[in-house]
Amino acid sequence: MSKLTASATALQDTAVADVDAAPPAAATPKATPPAAAALPDPTPAPRTAGSVQWWFDARKLPSKRILPVVEQSNCTHVVIDHAQHRAFTTAKQKVVVVDASAQLKDLEPGAWVMTREEPLRRQAAALGHQAGLFIDVMDLEREFPYCIEVCERGDDFVVIDIEHATYIPYELLLAKTEGKPTKIFRNVPIKGLQGVVDDINQSLNAFATMEHGIGVVLRTEHAEVIENLSQRIEQRRDTRIQLVKARVEEVQHTGLGHRVCVDCTSMMSVEEGMIVGSTGWGGLFVCSETHYLPHMNLREFRVNAGAVHSYIWGPDDNVKYLNEMQAGAEVLCVDLHGNSRVVTVGRAKIERRPMLKIRCSVSLDSVTPELRDAVLSASAAKRAVTPSQETVALEDPNRVYINAFLQNDWHVRLMGADGKVRHATLVQPGDELLAHVALPGRHTGLRITEHIIEQ
Repeated sequence: MSKLTASATALQDTAVADVDAAPPAAATPKATPPAAAALPDPTPAPRTAGSVQWWFDARKLPSKRILPVVEQSNCTHVVIDHAQHRAFTTAKQKVVVVDASAQLKDLEPGAWVMTREEPLRRQAAALGHQAGLFIDVMDLEREFPYCIEVCERGDDFVVIDIEHATYIPYELLLAKTEGKPTKIFRNVPIKGLQGVVDDINQSLNAFATMEHGIGVVLRTEHAEVIENLSQRIEQRRDTRIQLVKARVEEVQHTGLGHRVCVDCTSMMSVEEGMIVGSTGWGGLFVCSETHYLPHMNLREFRVNAGAVHSYIWGPDDNVKYLNEMQAGAEVLCVDLHGNSRVVTVGRAKIERRPMLKIRCSVSLDSVTPELRDAVLSASAAKRAVTPSQETVALEDPNRVYINAFLQNDWHVRLMGADGKVRHATLVQPGDELLAHVALPGRHTGLRITEHIIEQ
């Protein structure tokens, strides 16, 4: 058995031992639907690509033209040589590569130190610098035990360069740093992937390693790589989306229509779902298929989202039509507390089913000032041109109206404003649901300021 395999086996055995030591869980009757969590008890969301750091390697750049792009990016640290560190101007954290003890004497206060030599790392740490090793692995079987040793002892960080196009060794190292301050990084481009996988996807895959992710030290001469990586990371950051209380005003049975099931490559929890609505004014919280079904198994990867014309909310406050859902698309998965994460669509299933329109309204007291002003402005314009003896509209001018078309079936759930799920077929006027509202105006899903009427 190889040393790397032995390390993996040891970790697996430990996990099995922990499971064996736990008391058996009480059996749950299949016919009992799971209880929904209450609003005040948020659960931690899975980590995403936005949860880890990336550094830029600015050593021996052929040109400084790329540096302003680096400064505008969301990288956190810049790696530089000792000879350039005092003249190098940056708002990022400097990480200085040190090769000799004498170089530590004139380091800027606050500079971090990266070195290949363990005695230099210890010396830098003793002088009060954050310090870590760069380990260039040439023989994985022989050198991996040393990588484990470094990760276990709790250094500030370590950059480990492994040639092989695999993340399994890094998964093992991440397990060894559980509960420790050590941050693990690898260089991009990865030696074994150059010319095969682009630098952006190499980085995103590193960020997703075993959910926790490993950091990236990126070297590139292309500004568009830095810009695109920053954008992709921002899209994947765990963010919050404002959820508000929506009062059901009308329920209408609308006959057959094409509805879309959005099947994702990620599992969802009982607290999660997606935002779906007919207009850019907003949508309702449609639950994932994680709740009790009496006639079939659960589909925890699915949201039975609604009619093909509907908007579904995605990253960066962009929306897409449900008929545009296809393998590889990205949408927002939202929990009942407003925490959101980006998930990838694995399949969209479109079928004809009986449909149901649920029309709701949201008090302007619950929305952003910008949205409130837009609604009040539209209402004021209507009143200004309407004779005093005539009615402006049946709608309350102090509320914003949204609707969603869903499959007319008990299996489809919406999230109630109290954090309890509601069956679509049992929703009635006066009920309160969770919703998201926004300023309208979309072109190909992107927000645009325009005059638009959606009804």
